[in-house]
Amino acid sequence: MSVIWAATDIGTMATVLANAQQTSRTIGTLTAQSSSGLIAADYAGLGTQAGAALNLTSELAANAADQANATRAATQCTLAQTALGRIQSLVASFSSQLLGASVSTTAGLSTLAATAASTLQQVAGLLNTKSGDTYIFAGQDSRNPPVPSGGNITGSAFFAAVQAAVAGLATNGPAVVQTQVLAAAAPGVTSPFSATLEASNQPAVAELGGGQRVQLGVLADQNSDAVSTGIGTTSTGSYTRDVLASLATLACLGNASPGDPQVQALLSATQTSLAGADSALNTDIGALGGRQQVINQAQADLSATATALTTQLGAIQDCDTAKVATQLSAAENQLQASYKIIAGLEQLSLAKFL
Repeated sequence: MSVIWAATDIGTMATVLANAQQTSRTIGTLTAQSSSGLIAADYAGLGTQAGAALNLTSELAANAADQANATRAATQCTLAQTALGRIQSLVASFSSQLLGASVSTTAGLSTLAATAASTLQQVAGLLNTKSGDTYIFAGQDSRNPPVPSGGNITGSAFFAAVQAAVAGLATNGPAVVQTQVLAAAAPGVTSPFSATLEASNQPAVAELGGGQRVQLGVLADQNSDAVSTGIGTTSTGSYTRDVLASLATLACLGNASPGDPQVQALLSATQTSLAGADSALNTDIGALGGRQQVINQAQADLSATATALTTQLGAIQDCDTAKVATQLSAAENQLQASYKIIAGLEQLSLAKFL
């Protein structure tokens, strides 16, 4: 009979030990869940829900990439609007000055020329505006400045060509000078813009998810939505080229005589060119505002999608922390009870029953 009891005791000990080990493993799992807030540390621990969790994680990663693209696009679009707005303000100011009395005096014309040279440099700098390492008006050649001589445009081949044209005003007349100035700003060897930009002629685009794409800004050397007026006579067809050509022309008139009818005729043609550029700039700035709204809506949609995906993933992989805390407490109590049973059984020995 004592042998039977001993065997029973040994069997009980094995069962209690096995239960204690299982409870200890359960406590380990519950402790990890309590610490991380996740049901499992990897997809394998999610069982049949692993595939769904993997798909949702992939969708969230794609969404994050689209949100990053949208954020960059919004930043670049804002910078483009700011830069073009500043250029338009400068253009409008010069256009109005050419209609005023200041250009009728030698001192006034000299001051205007000096200011034009300074503004020419400023506009070139604005066309080289960067967002991080990206030149926002350079299109797909975004790592290189669209105006290579932006740091010293008055020392460029473009400015030298305009200077030579203006120097021949007395001989050639204002119409010829205007044609030569526009030619200097047009695509070619004296163009103020980079050859790569002129060769590609492709604006940069941003992927906003779901197949949606939006053009980023405008190219430095051409219009986006606007159509310039006076093409062939007072316009190259590009308001940026017209602005640079007009400012360069004015910068070269510092020593001209305001009483010379040919000088006044050239000033009038330049004012017409600037007025056309002002109007075209206004159109493209408005178009940029429309793109900004598209980007803003895409950002809102992507954010809402991310929230929905996160909620779905959380329903699969997040644990109920309150429930886990209750289960952990119960498991710890159960383990303590197991230890007491084991301690009591250890005091029994086969000898006590013999």
